[in-house]
Amino acid sequence: MRAFIALACIGLAAATSGEFSAFHNYAKNFGKSYANEKEAAYRRSIFEQNHAKIAEHNAKFAAGQVSWYMKETEDMDLTEQEFLNKRTGLPSVSKDFTPIDQLDAVIEAKLANLPPAPKEWSWVSQGMVSSVKNQAQCGSCAAFASLGAIESCYMINGDNGANDLSEQHLLDCAYNHEVSDASGTWGAYGCDGAWPNAYLDWIQGQYNQEESSYPYTSGITGNVGKCSPSNNNAHTASMVSGFQNKWYTEEDSMEQMLMINPVVTAVSATSNWGDYGGGVLDDHLCCNAATDSSCVYNLNHAVLVVGYGTEGGKDYWLIKNSWGTSWGENGYFKLKRGTGHCGVGCLEQAIPRC
Repeated sequence: MRAFIALACIGLAAATSGEFSAFHNYAKNFGKSYANEKEAAYRRSIFEQNHAKIAEHNAKFAAGQVSWYMKETEDMDLTEQEFLNKRTGLPSVSKDFTPIDQLDAVIEAKLANLPPAPKEWSWVSQGMVSSVKNQAQCGSCAAFASLGAIESCYMINGDNGANDLSEQHLLDCAYNHEVSDASGTWGAYGCDGAWPNAYLDWIQGQYNQEESSYPYTSGITGNVGKCSPSNNNAHTASMVSGFQNKWYTEEDSMEQMLMINPVVTAVSATSNWGDYGGGVLDDHLCCNAATDSSCVYNLNHAVLVVGYGTEGGKDYWLIKNSWGTSWGENGYFKLKRGTGHCGVGCLEQAIPRC
């Protein structure tokens, strides 16, 4: 039953309230449906709390007290934990986590010979970033961030047909692939989460598959499927031939990495992120790695850093997310730069070579 039909059964008295009208419109706009009246009423109560939070926050934005604004998004009927379970997927690290960097000689040589990074940079404005996708109800952020970096690598090197490769291919076929060294193991576990370097390691020396013939289904099912690549579906114009993955990195080093390729990194997404609409995200719920040594233990989401700049006197990273184009600034967000805000860049930085 469609949400707006189910909601009509809750009661005529409630229908006169502004809150109900807002929820009714939200459910209709985002195609929401609920099992019964009890579920609809529960989701409405969560929505109303988030709706009030947005109004309070945006009043501060209008007064110039905060640097970013909120908007209505498809996840406004979820609790904080439900949102994080749905939208994140990076495994946590323990205090004895001491991994070894996976360095690439070709990438290291390029980094050594780069000129100083410019004041601003954007691969998006250069047309070298693929379209924004939606991971939906699967903890597949690492697959989306890693494939976004691969697509950009191909495009930067002249492969203009690499805009839409298959995340499902990575999820299905790299499932349980692990990268190990003397310090530990980092693997790819489908919708249960993954490390980006596991996907970059697995795809080396083989072709990606095209999204058109190997479409994303895990966002609906919440599970991986059977590995089923096809020679007819292979993207044969390019191939990952190596990658670089560095641990416990410094945020500023991403500026140099970005001169080569968009960078996969980890962040600590909070419940506030679900309602982000635009501006430079400076979230009071986030830790700052520059001053908080425990910040790296709060990271839960993989993203793709595609540029940096300054807005309203605040430096930011331009980041491609995997929550669809209706979220944020057409699927992108600007995150405060310079303090390791939300842990950005402080644990892992990875780029492919192609």
